[in-house]
Amino acid sequence: MVVYLDVLFGVNALMDYTTLLAAARLGGISVKRRRLLGAAAAGGAYSVAAILLPALALAPLRILSGIGLCAAAFAGQRAFARLCALYFVVAASFAGLAAALGAASGRQLLTGAGYYAAVPLRVLVLAAAAGYAVSGILLRGDALHGPIRREVETLRICFAGKACELRVLHDTGNGLFEPVSGKPVVVLDRAAAVELLGEAGRPLRDDTMAASEALARLPPRLAGRFGLLPYRAVGTESGLLLYFRPDNVCRADGKPLDCVCAVGPDQIGQGAYDGLIGV
Repeated sequence: MVVYLDVLFGVNALMDYTTLLAAARLGGISVKRRRLLGAAAAGGAYSVAAILLPALALAPLRILSGIGLCAAAFAGQRAFARLCALYFVVAASFAGLAAALGAASGRQLLTGAGYYAAVPLRVLVLAAAAGYAVSGILLRGDALHGPIRREVETLRICFAGKACELRVLHDTGNGLFEPVSGKPVVVLDRAAAVELLGEAGRPLRDDTMAASEALARLPPRLAGRFGLLPYRAVGTESGLLLYFRPDNVCRADGKPLDCVCAVGPDQIGQGAYDGLIGV
């Protein structure tokens, strides 16, 4: 079979872009398009190199290549290992279905370390669509809290001049409101709160410290923006959360959210998101 390198590069860059995008969607994160395009271009280049140097198509090197693509696309994400796992599952779904469809059509679709469009374009598109659907079904436990279900969103929270973009899960069980104002409460995990609060977050680094003690240790100039919030949860009949009033909170679409933020447990959702929101 004659392989045209430009076609090989283009097809694999497209498939790598689709695979990375699917992993990001299933993982419930948003990724800048230029990062996905850069990673996809690197994947296309690797497929060309594997044709010219067949040793590059060995399984260990293909795994390393996949990790490299994930690093190019997702580096800096808190759930990087989980995103890598999602990428490999989606890639395996795509490859398996592409091989099956290629066999059914009697034409070769996979070559070296990538795809080659030696079949009609509609077969390639069908393989990608079917792979996306199957991976979504197999990973519906992960996808349940992703943008596919619109249950995770990114909030831009500002406090004392510092801003952080945090991913929060819509949790119908979070019915907390500030007692005085009635504003809804966004519960942040401790690490995210410490990063956002800066100087005011220093007492929170001690995860054994009670909320009332942390409140007493806050800098005087900022203490007026904090308070204690009573709550109940599974395994906790009654307790107190430290909460604060941010400068402002914006949703992903730019609309303001009038709320307060509370400091929750050390980690929420095993690091898949940074907090919980009930509105």
